[in-house]
Amino acid sequence: MTPTVSIGLPVYNREKLIKETLDCLLTQSFTDFEIIISDNCSTDDTESICREYAQRDSRIRYIRQQQNLGVFGNFRFVQGAAIGKYFMWFSSDDLCEPEFISSMVECMEAHPQLALTMTDVKTISDTGEIVHVDRMEAIRLPKVLGHDAENRLLFFNYGDPNHLYHCIFGLYRTDIVQQCEFPSRAWKNMVADLEVPFLAQIAARGSIATLTVPPLKIYRSHTDSTFVKEIKKRRVIDKVMRGIEVRWLLVKAALNNDLPLNIKAQLFGRIFTSSAWSLKNFIRGRSVIALNH
Repeated sequence: MTPTVSIGLPVYNREKLIKETLDCLLTQSFTDFEIIISDNCSTDDTESICREYAQRDSRIRYIRQQQNLGVFGNFRFVQGAAIGKYFMWFSSDDLCEPEFISSMVECMEAHPQLALTMTDVKTISDTGEIVHVDRMEAIRLPKVLGHDAENRLLFFNYGDPNHLYHCIFGLYRTDIVQQCEFPSRAWKNMVADLEVPFLAQIAARGSIATLTVPPLKIYRSHTDSTFVKEIKKRRVIDKVMRGIEVRWLLVKAALNNDLPLNIKAQLFGRIFTSSAWSLKNFIRGRSVIALNH
């Protein structure tokens, strides 16, 4: 039988955390799902752990890639392999509460105009302590319903303070998410911020909302995190190049959809105004740094 939800789990060298991640998924209150594990040629004990879980639970599909696909390639692989009505990515070092999937499925079933839904996110440290909670009030379900244009424009901002980037790990309609893609290459293969233009592609095809429930997704901040490692190494030139890349991809997202020309023009306007705001703040920030040194 075709599962209702396909969970794409790209993984690489996560022997220390993958068990806990799989355990939290396998104990979800919603059970009609498959987990597609794409192992990007791990060199640690990740393979044996995942194979053991796959033998114990038939809902797990384990695929070991013949060669490393890179981060973007691995994300695209599980996205393309999804067969369920709904799809979600799940990071190999993240966690979630038992009601995470069920709450989103219920919302998507009740509101067919939604392309994607998500819950608030709490970040925990290596020791499990809550560091902070990100609440996405700007796209609460009651605000979104009937306000498609306003919702869409929010996702064509770069540098938006509403934490909307977390929606990348929400629940999508599979037929919509498979129309969208990450770039095949990027500056130094950096991953941070590429969720912005991807979510813009989604927003051009349907509304995106967050649920009015307690935070059900748990982001684990730790020293081995791909994001944390990348941010520590970022230089000014990296920020500039990433900014150029993201804005170009936002332009492509505004162009490559079936929206009327007048709405596409609105999206271009939002990209321009948010870019001007970001540039102003970047220059102001650099000036302050220069004065202080």
